[in-house]
Amino acid sequence: MNRREHITAFLFVAPACALILLFVLWPVVNTFTTSVYQVGLTDPQYGPFCGLANYRALFDDPAFGRSAANTAVFTLAVVPLQTALALVFALWTNSPAWSRRALRVSVFLPTVLSLTVLSVLWRLLYEPASLSGTGLFNGLLAGLHLPTQPFLTSPRQALWAIVIMSVWQGAGLQMMIFLAALQQIPAERYEAARLDGAGRWHQFRHVTLPAIAPTAFFVVMVTTIFALKLFVQPFIMTRGGPEGSTMSVVQYIYEAAFFARDLGLACAAGAVFFVAVCLIAVAQRLLLRVVEDRQ
Repeated sequence: MNRREHITAFLFVAPACALILLFVLWPVVNTFTTSVYQVGLTDPQYGPFCGLANYRALFDDPAFGRSAANTAVFTLAVVPLQTALALVFALWTNSPAWSRRALRVSVFLPTVLSLTVLSVLWRLLYEPASLSGTGLFNGLLAGLHLPTQPFLTSPRQALWAIVIMSVWQGAGLQMMIFLAALQQIPAERYEAARLDGAGRWHQFRHVTLPAIAPTAFFVVMVTTIFALKLFVQPFIMTRGGPEGSTMSVVQYIYEAAFFARDLGLACAAGAVFFVAVCLIAVAQRLLLRVVEDRQ
């Protein structure tokens, strides 16, 4: 490439680089910088330098530990369940039949709807029987003469109720990614497997799974990042309760900044969360590279 081509290429990527610098790199640098100062919401100017005091206060706060544990449990539950459900739906709807296409649309539809609206809807579905206008789920349980459940008002059930809702809401996007991968597999591979006497299970195990393995790792990586950013569902459905059982790290950062008005503590929590997400993403990427090298 000559100098003119270099300049032309730079001009094409310059707007994207400027946006990344403005909306990604600068907020990250500012977060780490603010985390070592005493900064209030009403006075966002840097206060006294406090070093690691915000980090010590963060790790001494039981609410942060609880929110981190809730986020970890949510992620460990949602990622495998959503990935498995998306793969099942992708295999089921991988057909040109109109009935399969209709099912594909119905599964994908919740993905394009507002998560806030869906959270309000599912909060009504989970409404306990003790309130006026029993929710649909407790109404079904009562109709079957089974004991009604507290769902979102129970510290033991609330997080799992949000897990079920989140798996249902996000499976459609992963299904479409899996469908794209399935439709790229040459039909000759399945024909050769059938000629060798392989049944459906062996075709899935020895043909389908190896072919979609990189896609599966990509889906897991994306789903993990989405799950770690948990905020809307618990904030709308439970406000982080009951007893902090659904408080997420992102909600902790939000409340530290806008309720406690402690930007230094909020930025310390954001910095820790950023590092944790980066480490998880790098670990998943390295694992994907190992799997690709073995194939």
